[in-house]
Amino acid sequence: TTLIAYSAVYMINIFSLQLNTSTPATRPELIVSTVDQEPFISRRVTSSGEEYAGFLVDLLDAIAEKAGFTYRFIQASDGTTGYNRQAGWTGVIGDVLSGRADIGGAALTVTPEREEYIDFTKPYMSNSVNLLVHKPTWADLGLGYLVRPVSNDYWALFLVVLFLIGLVFFVIGTLSPYEWGNVAADRDPRGAKNSFTLRNSYLFALSTLTWQGFREAPHSISGRIMAAFWWMFVLFTLIAYTANLTVYMLSRPEQLPEMPFRTYEDLLESNIGIGAINFGSTESLLRKSPNPTLKRLWEKMNSKNSWIDSYSEGIHRVKTSNGNFAIFLETSTAEYVARRNCELMIYGESLFPSALAFGLRRGSPLKNKINKAIEELRENNFLESLKEQYWRFSGECVNIDGRQFVQTENCVHSQGGILSSLPIYPITLKDMSVAILLLFLGFIAAMIFLVIEVLHYAVTKQGKKIEKPKILKNPPKIFRPKPKAAKAEPAEAEGEAGPSSDGLESVPLEDAGEEPGPSADEGEKVQVLF
Repeated sequence: TTLIAYSAVYMINIFSLQLNTSTPATRPELIVSTVDQEPFISRRVTSSGEEYAGFLVDLLDAIAEKAGFTYRFIQASDGTTGYNRQAGWTGVIGDVLSGRADIGGAALTVTPEREEYIDFTKPYMSNSVNLLVHKPTWADLGLGYLVRPVSNDYWALFLVVLFLIGLVFFVIGTLSPYEWGNVAADRDPRGAKNSFTLRNSYLFALSTLTWQGFREAPHSISGRIMAAFWWMFVLFTLIAYTANLTVYMLSRPEQLPEMPFRTYEDLLESNIGIGAINFGSTESLLRKSPNPTLKRLWEKMNSKNSWIDSYSEGIHRVKTSNGNFAIFLETSTAEYVARRNCELMIYGESLFPSALAFGLRRGSPLKNKINKAIEELRENNFLESLKEQYWRFSGECVNIDGRQFVQTENCVHSQGGILSSLPIYPITLKDMSVAILLLFLGFIAAMIFLVIEVLHYAVTKQGKKIEKPKILKNPPKIFRPKPKAAKAEPAEAEGEAGPSSDGLESVPLEDAGEEPGPSADEGEKVQVLF
């Protein structure tokens, strides 16, 4: 009886195990349409057939194990992920819609247009679009280091402004009737009349430029207006230069590069060629973008027919262009390429945030099974570990997006690092447009007030020469000078007094001990008064 009982329990366990574990022979085989795109899918033809490897292969293996199916790959009909032509969808999406494949297993970007025709599983990776560009040369800045924070065009403008501002102050000092040039010479001990000659006008501009002060400020309204706006221009320029020089000095150990463009607007105006995968999701997003800049970028690519047919072609063109060609790529692909090609890097603002997922026919029962498997793989950190395996942050090329990995106390280059700073740019005319506009407005206002001053002086005849405060001709002295000894003349009487040496009348002292009394005439005047 005991033996029969144990045998029954054993048979029940075996039966339960067979129910829970299906063999590969009993699992359905699904067809997955794909295209070659590293690191998602890479194909190698051998004597025994085609061998596939990559991120999606490892991910599909894990999903198939949990969802209970096997699969095999086929290449998409036209080698693309899919494009909606007049005759219908092509590529991977076309294979799914036509029933040629059960799953679209390429790096499919989820877009609203595609969602109208097929179902997508839950995303297994977030994605966006960036530029893949040739990395500029990281060379030593040399002797011109102190002039690098400002672009050449702004340096040229600044020198022109410095030349003109001296002339403007000279013109105002000469023509304005209320300037120091009209001060009377005998009332101008400090030489203010010569404060705004041509030489001193440039001295005034240079001294205020270096914050060293000045001897005389303009006295007329037009001169003061011009001086105020010139000071504002100098203030903005010096602050911007000092701030940008600090960034250059801090980034000097890394020798960060300068890019020929900063924004997509600059890229549009430059002579750099732009490309994208022909009939890809990025091309479609650019073509339908409501952003006028991105729309014009698509028009520029279309007018020059700079579309590329494959990723390898686009990467080759960027590598051999020496910075004259860039392509729009999905961030995941661009990052993978840049980590294995140290002369390339990701650049530009991320566009079109999206996700990557598997494509299925409408109402496919596989959707729930694959979604459940993806959630389980995300919860146990399998997806993140798999991504780290194919997009390693400790690869050979670390400055993949124009930034520099720097060594810190807690990390070294072989283990990753922290991002130090973004690429630095010199100050351009566009950056200083406010300061330039203020200086121009100040010049216009100063010229208007100069005309008003001249007309006011000519019409009203009330203009007066500006004089400084009167200074006494003979200022009092603290110590009186010693009188010089007077020489007696033989013709003079002994009791008469002559003029003193200082020009004042001296009083004869007959008796030093007696106080002088009033004279006879003075006595008569006193009597009359009383």
